[in-house]
Amino acid sequence: MDKEQVRSLTLAFLMIGSVMLGLFFIGVETDVSDRPPTITAEEPGDFLVGEVTSVTVTVTDESIDEIYLEVSLNNAKLPDTYLDENGQYVVDITGLNPGTHSLSILVRDYLNQETNWDTEFTISYPDEGDTEIILDDLVTNIQHGDDAILTGNLSHSTIESCDFIWSDSNIEEEQLNVPIDDNGGFSMIFSEITKNLTITMDAKCGINILTEDRVTVNYIVQSSESDNGNSTNEDNETV
Repeated sequence: MDKEQVRSLTLAFLMIGSVMLGLFFIGVETDVSDRPPTITAEEPGDFLVGEVTSVTVTVTDESIDEIYLEVSLNNAKLPDTYLDENGQYVVDITGLNPGTHSLSILVRDYLNQETNWDTEFTISYPDEGDTEIILDDLVTNIQHGDDAILTGNLSHSTIESCDFIWSDSNIEEEQLNVPIDDNGGFSMIFSEITKNLTITMDAKCGINILTEDRVTVNYIVQSSESDNGNSTNEDNETV
């Protein structure tokens, strides 16, 4: 075999090898039978305390037994996170306080293909309504020596949670409790008042959400004509 024949055979083998190697790489690159894992999970959204206790995460993959799972709640990685035989993991959120929270899921298969899933949800206390002090129609112009009557109703969804006080001076420094019945009704009598009287009432109510209301009532004492005419000489003395 001469040199020209050897050269031709060598080139032919090289061409065949190149074609076969190319076909091999094309086959590898176009093999899409093993795709990245997929994540399906619940979106809790916004809810009240106790309405949602867990979030279920479902992972789908050709090799579910070889999946690496990472779960982070409020950026803190949870320990011992493994998928069950159905490819599911249940995230317990019963210990979370009201507020906004984040949940992140990362899964990785044996080919290091990763998939991420993230969500945010907000837990809120149920609405407890407003605190309101409702006064009856009151007579605030009082004759000298008469009684002043103060009646009304304290309104709130949980009356038993209320702190209801009153004062005839500075309520921040001196106060007494307002007696109320089971429905929030109250009645107070200020006997034989002889000078103007200012009553301040303050109520704070709520188990988880605190609301407040404050009212002020001014009683004006009016002297009768007989009071003015019966003043003594001592009353009329001037210095």
